[in-house]
Amino acid sequence: MLAADELVISNGCTEALQLALRAVCKPGDTVGVESPTYFALLPMLKDLGLAVIEIPTHPTSGLALDALELLLSEKRLNAVVAMPTVHNPLGSTMPPEAKRRLAQLVNDYQVPLIEDVPHAELFYGASTPDAVKAYDRDGWVLLCSSYSKTLAPGFRIGWIAPGRFLSEVRRLKFSSSLGQPALLEETLAEYLESGGYDHHLRLLRRHFISQMEKLRGAVAQHFPDGTRATLPSGGCLLWVELPSHADTMQLFRAALAERITVVPGAMYSAKGRYRNCLRLSCCYPWNEAYQRALIRVGELAGELAEGH
Repeated sequence: MLAADELVISNGCTEALQLALRAVCKPGDTVGVESPTYFALLPMLKDLGLAVIEIPTHPTSGLALDALELLLSEKRLNAVVAMPTVHNPLGSTMPPEAKRRLAQLVNDYQVPLIEDVPHAELFYGASTPDAVKAYDRDGWVLLCSSYSKTLAPGFRIGWIAPGRFLSEVRRLKFSSSLGQPALLEETLAEYLESGGYDHHLRLLRRHFISQMEKLRGAVAQHFPDGTRATLPSGGCLLWVELPSHADTMQLFRAALAERITVVPGAMYSAKGRYRNCLRLSCCYPWNEAYQRALIRVGELAGELAEGH
């Protein structure tokens, strides 16, 4: 359990990530990121003048710790950013023993881990898994999250538990935006204390479990032979892998021409990998219009596959 004085409130999780990166890195430093990784992280790193090394990440078990340890032992990383619980876009959650090892690695090598967990409370299990921060021995883990993915994107209320970097994060927050809208904070605090948020989360998880089952079924039925989809541990995001010759940038453009939006896999890699992958979401109402759009994306994917 984190104490209030261990936290800094931020303008959503994006600002929390920026504060964390600015607190632990300087321009020219190198940051290890998961591969694939959250697409908005990559331009953020570029804007801060930071180099990127991609670390393999498994759709079930998460970050490849042996690969990470090799990079740490070679002193090639100044920081690591990871989503160990309900990863975006894979939906993976690292098991407890892997999270414990990850915490031990960053503490042993004294390299900061920025743990990004905005989807963690959407885990499909009975309770939210422990964060890597729970195993943090000496404060080398900076835990970032928000209520944007679970409650209201418009609230833009996030937070960071910066560990040993608390003073620097407080200084950066004060110099950048002074504080947060007090009215929204008070409103959210009252809602959290009332127990309404816990009830809301239970309903939202059940909803996404049902929606995800429908989405995976539709992909299996309407996308071309050879398509594979992840089995997410939580959240509303599905990572879809088309046959190896498919190009989802072409699929993106073809779908956009019909006013349908999908997210191509190359956006999740600094090196443009995953060109045959795409991310879908089940957060939208499962109505006739959404189903028609999903079927059409599958048809377009099939046409592109046949045209190879």
